[in-house]
Amino acid sequence: MDFYVNPSVYSSAFAFPNDVADKYLKLCKGEHIKVLIYILRNGAHKPNEEKIALETDLSVFEVKEAILFWADAGILVCNNTVNDTVKAPTVKKTLKPTREDVTRRGLEDQKLNYILTQAQLIFGRGLKGNELETLGWIYDDLGLDASVIIYILQYAKLNDKVNIRFIEALATDWVDKGVETIVDAEEQVRLITLSQQAWAIVSSVFGIERRKPSKKENELVLKWIDEWKISKEMLKLAYDTCVDSKSKFSFPYVAKIIENWHNNGYKTPSDIKDDKPKNNTATYDIDLYEKMLNSKD
Repeated sequence: MDFYVNPSVYSSAFAFPNDVADKYLKLCKGEHIKVLIYILRNGAHKPNEEKIALETDLSVFEVKEAILFWADAGILVCNNTVNDTVKAPTVKKTLKPTREDVTRRGLEDQKLNYILTQAQLIFGRGLKGNELETLGWIYDDLGLDASVIIYILQYAKLNDKVNIRFIEALATDWVDKGVETIVDAEEQVRLITLSQQAWAIVSSVFGIERRKPSKKENELVLKWIDEWKISKEMLKLAYDTCVDSKSKFSFPYVAKIIENWHNNGYKTPSDIKDDKPKNNTATYDIDLYEKMLNSKD
């Protein structure tokens, strides 16, 4: 069948990104296109998700999922899109003291002298110049309490990470987080342990065990497992939903799915399946989730 666009319709038109047609037609779903067309046409009015859902005959969940899809594709920009950008630490580095300065300060300050002595015992040798300089800098410039510095040294020894770069990074991070006492330090170690356990669970479900998490990913998985109590079953369903929608795994995309489910109070796949549409604004895609629930994967 031959067809062509009626020239008269171009008397009133709006811009449409070439990338959508060139790169994403095979990847996106019909509702993705509907939402994007509505946003492109009405973006100046800043329609909310409920308005878009009403005008496109979609559920609010479908609208949110579509917005997330286009944000992840770089077509839309969302202020709350999850990303891996690491917040710059509030600690501002200063020039480190020289080895001579630290040695002199060690003779004047018993606490610093004790730190240096313990460090030599933990390192099992005399301290190198950069190690002396860094420990002096942590004590004098960062202002970390001597007891906490010793705790960091002992933690590094216990975890086979006795190197000055690890010690400096941990000290800087803890100062940035307001650690001042041994109690504060113990809480940070507890969170580190929980985060490691959470990452082991999540990375196993997502099949990404061979890489280390970013700082943002660590924060997210700790929230999911420790605070929100997200089950492996729900993690797997979020993963499958992402791959079904995008034909690939995207950590930020999965993160937004899990956040939406948590905000809606979904604890199990049955909660999603049983949440029937109300007032033409369903909070889920029943066809999608039935497919996921019945999957043998």
